[in-house]
Amino acid sequence: MKSKNTFIHLIFLSLVAITLMGCAFGNKGSFQYTRTTTVGQELQDLEKVKSTLTDEEYQKLRKQILKGGPFPPMDHEKWED
Repeated sequence: MKSKNTFIHLIFLSLVAITLMGCAFGNKGSFQYTRTTTVGQELQDLEKVKSTLTDEEYQKLRKQILKGGPFPPMDHEKWED
């Protein structure tokens, strides 16, 4: 009787492990960028913060907005809260 319970527990744990592995390895993340503002609004917002940016940063972000693409990834670790 004890070996039957052990066998059932082993099968149960195996099924749980397989299920968790499927959740962890079966998902592929994706990123979809959708513009929710107009180009003009984004340029106005960029103009508001221009004084906090270097000219190089400002020009780079302005070009990105005009191209219509997503902003480049930013390194949040170097930002101070």
